Amino acid sequence: MKKFLVAIIFILIIFKLTEEKIFIAVEIGNSTKIISSVDAKKNVPLVINFIHSVQKTPVIEELEFDGDNFVLLRTKYKSQGVGLPFMESDGVFREEGEWFIMDEMNRPLKNLQLRTGVGTNLTVTLNGQEFKLFEKFPAGTKIFIDAAPRFEILLK
Repeated sequence: MKKFLVAIIFILIIFKLTEEKIFIAVEIGNSTKIISSVDAKKNVPLVINFIHSVQKTPVIEELEFDGDNFVLLRTKYKSQGVGLPFMESDGVFREEGEWFIMDEMNRPLKNLQLRTGVGTNLTVTLNGQEFKLFEKFPAGTKIFIDAAPRFEILLK
């Protein structure tokens, strides 16, 4: 009976360690620190807000996790320019009040690597929880957003 109970506990631990999570991590010096993680389920929303470094206007990128990748669904911005989507091949363009919106972008991204910047106000919202990264980390700090089994996250 004891062996059976130990086997069940071992199987549960293995299951928990192989469960996939979406995580936000930050590189500090030679180490990586996990800021947050959530279960890697389909349709988990991810929103990235920042001030564009050239136009100095807000940009909102809305993504969703599809089980394998983060998918860029749309980008909203207040001024057109360098690095912002505008071509017909980028998606469906529309204007809504003072916002330019590129919908139906459907760009799969395996992971995301961002950096905090001077005046960029980088904020990430994962599954409804907001992280004002620009307030917590100095300019130039590398931010990772990825999905991986829990044991891989623990190894980082």
